[in-house]
Amino acid sequence: MLDITKGAPKELIRVGGVPALGRVVSECAASGVTDLLVVVAPGKNAIADYLRPLAGTNGMPARIEFAVQHEPRGLADAIRLGREFADGEPLGVALPDNLFLADAPALRQVFDAHEQTGLNVVGVVEILAADASRRGPTAIYPGRLDADLYDIERIPEKRDRNERFDTGGAASAFTGIGRFVFTSDAFDAIDRVEHTLAPGAELDDIPVMQYLLADQRLIGRRIRGRYLDVGLPDGHREADEALTRGSSIKSP
Repeated sequence: MLDITKGAPKELIRVGGVPALGRVVSECAASGVTDLLVVVAPGKNAIADYLRPLAGTNGMPARIEFAVQHEPRGLADAIRLGREFADGEPLGVALPDNLFLADAPALRQVFDAHEQTGLNVVGVVEILAADASRRGPTAIYPGRLDADLYDIERIPEKRDRNERFDTGGAASAFTGIGRFVFTSDAFDAIDRVEHTLAPGAELDDIPVMQYLLADQRLIGRRIRGRYLDVGLPDGHREADEALTRGSSIKSP
């Protein structure tokens, strides 16, 4: 993505003229989120500079705070920084490289699944073989669809980041994407998984979800709408074309 970002934070890459992060924060607000914690890497001051003035404005969360993940130790490590912020309540998680064109905000759809089941939830999408090359290296999540709930049979290990999604010869396949709800017990799961890792190993979301699934505390929720992966050049071009027609998000 360096040719596109030119060294700037990839979260602020413009999609349809608006930073991707701004679109995701707007989605959070439209999903009912009033309090938002943004996890950033050291030195990414441009992210806070962009978001701070938006707090409390129309279509944005009332409160936006920031936490620094000092070392790139993985997504589960970043999520754990929200433990105190969540204060025992379910924590919604949205990654800025996943965007959606949908009638209902993607994060709201995941919230609905949590409210229906009381479980931890990961958003899943069905990817057609024709679109696989424009999607990231997530693995197929085998399972069974029941209305919009997705009973996951197994969560495979993470694939190499240089790969692309592969339907395995099928016309389509389901995979997990960057929309989640984690209940307070998920933080204990993160701690337990960390104790099984070698010193300094990445604390990723996959082993945590595997742990929760084995304990029957995780379910998938099919996201209805068009999925756009802006973390890849082809996906960014697709999203930019799809979102070029105006936006209600403030853009400096």
